[in-house]
Amino acid sequence: MLYADGIHDDTRALQQALDKGGIVTIDRPGTYRITKTLIIHSNTRLTLSPGVRLLAAPLSCCALIENEHFAGGERDENIAIVGGIWDGNCDEMGLDADYESDHREDTPYSPSLFKGKLIRFAHVDRLHLSRMTVRNPVSYGVQIADVYGFVVRDLFFDYNWHFGTTDGVHINGPAYDGVIENLAGTTNDDLASLTTCDESHAEITRGPIENILIRNLSARNGYSAVRLLSACDDAIRNVRIDGIYGDYRHHAVVISNHNDYPGKTWFDNILIENVYARKSNTPLGPECHIKWDVGADNEGFFYFGRKAICGNVTVRNVCRHQPVSTGSPLFYFCDTCRIDRLLLDNVIQTTAQGATAPLWDDRGEIRCLIKRDTFDIP
Repeated sequence: MLYADGIHDDTRALQQALDKGGIVTIDRPGTYRITKTLIIHSNTRLTLSPGVRLLAAPLSCCALIENEHFAGGERDENIAIVGGIWDGNCDEMGLDADYESDHREDTPYSPSLFKGKLIRFAHVDRLHLSRMTVRNPVSYGVQIADVYGFVVRDLFFDYNWHFGTTDGVHINGPAYDGVIENLAGTTNDDLASLTTCDESHAEITRGPIENILIRNLSARNGYSAVRLLSACDDAIRNVRIDGIYGDYRHHAVVISNHNDYPGKTWFDNILIENVYARKSNTPLGPECHIKWDVGADNEGFFYFGRKAICGNVTVRNVCRHQPVSTGSPLFYFCDTCRIDRLLLDNVIQTTAQGATAPLWDDRGEIRCLIKRDTFDIP
């Protein structure tokens, strides 16, 4: 029996419905209390009607849903989730935000260990997530690893910023042939992150990432829009980022090795276009997790960080208008960054009267720089 009253435990009844497979529809509005991770199987489509909210029960400390073979051994296929409000209820997990951020690396990833990921999938062929509201996770809203052929679209993030490291959509390699589009709302970390080699608490798998479209991302006073991280000899190739809007405290796009992991890094055929966004000047309130915001005011908007070794990178159709002064350069290149070919096309930065903003901070190596209809840079 499904209660949908937010008081009684609906986990068992929902799991029984999922175990039947096929098309599973939950159409009764209400709050469904979850005390244990729901398991979705291959060839299953879960549709939640408007007004359906899945709520992690206080102290449950579990993901809301994962695929059957999330822990490995076999692969799942043809899984779809459409609709619903997925509420991680982070403030009721009995966790201290500062402690969690300081000690997130103490215990490496394990499939059975709760690390705050709200919706998670691994080892899946053909995965579809759409029209979902993701609310208040302890860590990532959606984590996907070792995936072939995926679509994540029309997601709204409703985070209270009480915890840090709260990505929107976090992809671990290997990952191929994916679309991430129409992400809105504000997280307290990256809206979308592609990571070949992750921190130990989050590394389900590692591997290359190729053929990814990221499109139409928007946030108000967001953290960062897109982060690309390569390490451990695994490359990120053929990524198109099309459409970033709003304002961000840290970056629009980060390309980096993040934690200085060993092995080669490589980014190639990276296209960033249609960016109409700016650096935010709105600080977080005292009730928010602000540890990662120290020094963010001066970080580059397009940030090429440590060991960002790149082949072809194109940035085009960019307009950053800064209403107040900022120390954040539009482009920043770390001293260990190298780009073989960088094309800038129709890149514009403007400021309000009396405001200033730097354009260019190049400490790395750009072997071939091509400019078209852009600002005057060294």
